[in-house]
Amino acid sequence: MAGRHSAHRLRVGPVKIVSDGSLIGRSAAVHECYCGEPDNLGVLQLTPEELHAALVAYHMAGWTVATHAIGDRAIDHVLDAIAEAQRRHPREVRHRIEHFAIASDEQVRRCADLGVIPVPQGVFISDFGDGILEAIGPERSAGTYRMRSLLDAGMIVPGSTDSPVSDANPLVSIHDLVNRVTGGGQDFAPAERVSVAEALTAYTYGSAYAVSREADLGRITPGRLADFVALSEDILAIDPAGIRDLHVTATVIGGEVVFERGEDSA
Repeated sequence: MAGRHSAHRLRVGPVKIVSDGSLIGRSAAVHECYCGEPDNLGVLQLTPEELHAALVAYHMAGWTVATHAIGDRAIDHVLDAIAEAQRRHPREVRHRIEHFAIASDEQVRRCADLGVIPVPQGVFISDFGDGILEAIGPERSAGTYRMRSLLDAGMIVPGSTDSPVSDANPLVSIHDLVNRVTGGGQDFAPAERVSVAEALTAYTYGSAYAVSREADLGRITPGRLADFVALSEDILAIDPAGIRDLHVTATVIGGEVVFERGEDSA
């Protein structure tokens, strides 16, 4: 499928809106204050009215919108805005919530009902998990960067690394979604663990689906672009604790080998 590939190397994506701050910086907009900071509910970058107006306008104009929303308060405002947009102008669209970090069971159900795609980052568990546990405590952390709940709600969930904020290597994120252990060795929302196959699907088919390209990408089947990598070991057969230590031995784009790792490479 090499001939089809050149026309797909550059694409215009969704409109990006930033609705709140960061979780590790304790500026994500939350309903319950951060631990040890009784007056800190985070920051909304836009008022609910501004967010609604912008998101509805982009939706009405035919755009897909990807909104950064980490805290549960921010997530509520984004879901409200998407619901209003669809009420005013129903259409098939894959709006996204980037991060969808602190999310209640009700927010998961509502996200699924609205057809919104949540975009979690597995690598945040090892990179920031210890700080998140300290910032919001273990009870709320149990509903943070969920994955099992999202799949069980019937959603097709993509994988993301949020590079350059975190490691761009998707194998690290796959490792973290499967193992869910912080950099300091603490379990992080262990009930949200998924299988290796489920995490791998998120970073292949799920990511293609999130950008409406599942007909071309995400699976190695006839008719799709021949984009894939070869790994140093079988990711489905090794001990899941070693997934982050795998490395790419070859990369194929459009059926052409564009990278090959020498046998003597570290």
